[in-house]
Amino acid sequence: MKDTFHNLSEEKRERIIRAALGEFAASGYEKATLDGVVQAAGISKGGLYEYISSKEDLFRYLLEYSYDAMYDFIISDDEGQRMPADPVERTRHIALRVVDYYLANPEIITFLVKTSRISDPLHRKWVEAAFGDYFLRLFESCDYSKIRFDPARIRSLLSWLLAKTRNDFTDALAGSNSPEICRETYLGEWEFFFSVLTDGIYRGASSVDNKEE
Repeated sequence: MKDTFHNLSEEKRERIIRAALGEFAASGYEKATLDGVVQAAGISKGGLYEYISSKEDLFRYLLEYSYDAMYDFIISDDEGQRMPADPVERTRHIALRVVDYYLANPEIITFLVKTSRISDPLHRKWVEAAFGDYFLRLFESCDYSKIRFDPARIRSLLSWLLAKTRNDFTDALAGSNSPEICRETYLGEWEFFFSVLTDGIYRGASSVDNKEE
């Protein structure tokens, strides 16, 4: 994004961001148009080009903006608590935080889910890099000393679970009239995952076979 964009008033900057999120979320990257953005934002196309270099420029900015906003929400615990060092407990903390963020910011989450299903290899590379940076910031300071598997593989598993449950939640929300039911379903799914993780990944944890004996 050009410096002129960052020099805009907060109201106008947010109006352009929301319009762009809505356009990309509704149409996907390939079919989204800058005409749709300017129409929703109430500005001219020439005016938009004063702030952005291209459609790609705008899309990549939205990826960074969306993950930064969600990261800031997750770490800004209202009770002033630090995120747990244990990776499973940290995931529990994040899952509880992000579901409320999903409900409060549907346009951002719809955009992120749409981008996670993008087919173009170059655009997918951008998406994966943005998600990877966001995930690393959340989990790089975890204490993996009690985990009996390679930390990199555990991070990959947790990353997959966070993306899966996000996409499942958004799909469920789109077809439901009850956000609260979707929230409870999401949290119930996570409780299952937490029970499996807790039983299976720690040093000295009992295996399923041992429990059945």
